Amino acid sequence: MNEIVEKAQQAIATPEVQEMLKKLSEYGLGVFMPHMHDPETGDFAPLPSGIVAVEDNLQVSFHHASEPEVSNARPVGWVWDNSSQTAMACTTCMEYSGRHSKTNH
Repeated sequence: MNEIVEKAQQAIATPEVQEMLKKLSEYGLGVFMPHMHDPETGDFAPLPSGIVAVEDNLQVSFHHASEPEVSNARPVGWVWDNSSQTAMACTTCMEYSGRHSKTNH
């Protein structure tokens, strides 16, 4: 497993991260690990800087932050890279679970 991914997996159990998670939950937010998968092995890989995971109709694709697919989507995940940046965005979703609507979130 990639070193930064392993570090993230271990960090979630630390008291500091648990306290941050508790505070974030007061705002309806949570913690996630921005990632993609190695195309050859399927293993977790860090999401490169400037790349955004975009969910559209329950399918995830990866785009540079400046692409229209990102600007037309609603941010749902953020990272800190010398400033707050979108790491995950969502456009339209089909109704499957009752949690997604057929329009932009």
